[in-house]
Amino acid sequence: MKLLQKKQFKSFLKNILIVILLSILISLITTISLNKNFLLIKCFFDAIKIFFSVLPLAFVVKRNFLFKDGPLKSILIILYYLILVPIINFTFKEYYTNNLKYFFSFLSFVNILLLLTSHIILLKYVITDFLKKKRKIVISDIGIVITTYITIAISFGLLYTLLSLYSTTPAFYGISKDLSNFEFYFKHIYFSFITISTVGYGDVYPLTFIGQFLVLIEIITGIMLTNVILGLIIGSGILNTKDRKWELYSSKIECNVFYTVNQ
Repeated sequence: MKLLQKKQFKSFLKNILIVILLSILISLITTISLNKNFLLIKCFFDAIKIFFSVLPLAFVVKRNFLFKDGPLKSILIILYYLILVPIINFTFKEYYTNNLKYFFSFLSFVNILLLLTSHIILLKYVITDFLKKKRKIVISDIGIVITTYITIAISFGLLYTLLSLYSTTPAFYGISKDLSNFEFYFKHIYFSFITISTVGYGDVYPLTFIGQFLVLIEIITGIMLTNVILGLIIGSGILNTKDRKWELYSSKIECNVFYTVNQ
């Protein structure tokens, strides 16, 4: 088993090295061919963006690498795309060139497909497999449902951000395009969390039909995860089973002590 993990790790490092070399090569070729004035700093940051966009693919192709394929791998991929990648893009946006616009559009399409696939796998594990009784309920399901709830909220925050960016008119009341990139993204995630939790402060709300439709979908998903699935998991008796096992164990100890004293 350790030998297999060692081979997998070496293969993963090899894939990362290939991704680094390809990122640098694509950035260099594009920058030199399309720019009369060669800018090394622009080329460097383009290579960084390519690397972080392609890196998850090197992780996905390795089956059962570090841990078994399933909800945990899906959660990590979702958080990677929804937190790390946007932060990198917002932080170094001024350093990127437009030479690779179509290439980055293609990468974004691939990344969105991988993000959607990860969500489908996660929701299938949390909802479909549970309701169809395809697997046994375990205590870790509580944590997975809560994590799914959080990733769904961040994902809808990304959808709201894209809706605002590509809308010719204001898509949300209370969110201005004059905000900084990070604050603009954070505001939509904030609105997503108060939506999925059905708090609804009223400081931000959708102004378009698409936005209102997405809000309804998010609320229904949040209710399904917390009120239905989490409620069924907790009500399945997995917590009581733990308590029962402890009671049986305590009773066994008491019987042994009583028997020893009487002897």
